[in-house]
Amino acid sequence: PCWPGGARVAVQFVVNYEEGAENSVLNGDRGSEAFLSDMVGAPSHPARAMAMESLYEYGGRAGFWRLYRLFTERRLPLTVFGVARAMEANPAAVEAMMTAGWEIASHGLRWIDYQSVPESVEREHIAEAVALHTRLTGARPLGWYQGRTSPNTARL
Repeated sequence: PCWPGGARVAVQFVVNYEEGAENSVLNGDRGSEAFLSDMVGAPSHPARAMAMESLYEYGGRAGFWRLYRLFTERRLPLTVFGVARAMEANPAAVEAMMTAGWEIASHGLRWIDYQSVPESVEREHIAEAVALHTRLTGARPLGWYQGRTSPNTARL
């Protein structure tokens, strides 16, 4: 490849923005998130799991803004894999992403496992994610990364 300035290495930065769209009884789910956290092997609880909720809440309240400052102060571009419901829950973060000129790719509607979700429901979630992303950013997503996929995801 022939990169600008004779560069020999290309680096891509991606921030997954998922906070607020994870499994939670507050989101109408049967249990709390158990897949991705600092608590390895955490079980899903059929009630509010305050420790898990706190981990996700911190990301949207403080973690994102730390990364935002680091990248904008250095004028570094990045891609955001934004879960539509998480973006909807924090419009200030979406505005900051857009002001910074960051690319916002869709990371689906919810941060849930689609492995055993009926195809019709996953199809509805994809359509809703595109519509919500479009409403929040003013443009349809040009990139898509569903995350925890099903056998139907790529085709849908």
